[in-house]
Formats: sequence, C-alpha cells, structure tokens
Amino acid sequence: MNKNNNGCKEFYGISRVDCEKHGAHAWKFSLRRHGKRHSRNFADKKYGDKARALVKAKEFRDQFLFEHPPISRKEFCNVKRRHNKTGITGVCKFSKAYQLKDGTVRESWYWSANWPDANGESVNKSFSIRVFGDDMAKQKAIRARENGMKNVEGTFWAAERGEAPKLKKQFNITPVSQLVDRVG
Repeated sequence: MNKNNNGCKEFYGISRVDCEKHGAHAWKFSLRRHGKRHSRNFADKKYGDKARALVKAKEFRDQFLFEHPPISRKEFCNVKRRHNKTGITGVCKFSKAYQLKDGTVRESWYWSANWPDANGESVNKSFSIRVFGDDMAKQKAIRARENGMKNVEGTFWAAERGEAPKLKKQFNITPVSQLVDRVG
C-alpha cells in the first residue's frame, strides 16, 4: 500500500510504501523535472529502520532540490504547450457566437491574453478584432500578457502558490531521535 504524505512540506517529494504481500517497506522519493521522473526508494531494512530510511530519503531529496530547483512560475507560464497554435504562449485567437433578434447567428473574433495573478488565479484580457483590427488586437493582447507577466513571481511547485523555496530552512532534516516518536 502506498501512503502519500501530500500537503506536508516536510514530506515534499517523499511518500511511504508499505506492502506486506511483497515485503516492501520503504520511503519513496519521486519528483519531476523538465518532463523527466526522478525516483529512488529508501528501504527500512537497508538503513536499519523506518526513521533512518526517512532521514536518508530527506537528505537525498534536499540534495536533489539544491541541484534541480523547481522552475519559477514565470518560466512555467512561458512553456510553449503542444496545443499552442499562435506560437505565442498565453495569447490566442478565438470567436464568440451570438444570435441576432431575427435568429441569424454571427460570430465576433478576439485576441486574448492570459496570465496568473499573485494568487495563481487566471487573468484574461480580450481585444476585439472588429474594434481594433486583427494586427492591432493581436499586438494589444501580446502587450497585455507581457505587462501581466511582469508581476508573476515565486516558484511553481507543490507549495503555496507564489511562495519561493527556502531550501535550506524549509527542508531541514529532523533528527532521528525526534522521528522515532512520530514515525515509529
């Protein structure tokens, strides 16, 4: 059985594996960086007991985070996704259909920009092609995104949104003597 310890910074990237059927009792380190999964098991038997295995897993995780820090929110927001058709991250062209009183259906086209606010909520600003013309609406959307992205800060990872990692303080290793009571 895999017991996940999500939601606790102390266990960021670390989960518990206890499988009686296969005799597997270990702490599992697992994180992704640049699309690649990095994982390693720390078996209780190899390190002497559950608490010492956890200490080793945390030490490994901390070193990994030092060598491979989480990407910034700004970097994450600028990753070009495979479904991007405009070539400009966070900017797209879309249409809205509407119906006239006589039942005729028309559509209006827009250029839209998206970026996250300080709380990680999506901000959207659209510019009508009918009002501005295609090129000007597109340029306004690009500028709106660039201006919105200037305020994007922090790190994209499994911590509070916008919070930068404090690797040395945030991932302190708890002494084995303190873990025995909690883990045992």
